[in-house]
Amino acid sequence: MKNPTMLYRSGSMLRTDSGDMDYIIVAESEIESHIKMGWYRLPSEVKEDAIADHAQTRAELEEKARELKIKFDGRTSDAKLAANIEAALNGLDKT
Repeated sequence: MKNPTMLYRSGSMLRTDSGDMDYIIVAESEIESHIKMGWYRLPSEVKEDAIADHAQTRAELEEKARELKIKFDGRTSDAKLAANIEAALNGLDKT
């Protein structure tokens, strides 16, 4: 892999000062396509995006999850629910 680069997005694999996030290591040639899918170059960018997305209420998340037929309950955190919605919208199964 030429010039491996770590990218980040909201998730649960890694707990940092910037928040909980997932990471992936990609080749330099794959960076731009992953950024288009919601990945970030820096953990701080994930936090900034999460703050902007925080305006989305729990009710909105639950409504979208039902629309997408995503299973959840009261123990499912907002972050996890949002990540599952994002995964479903991107054609991934993250439940």
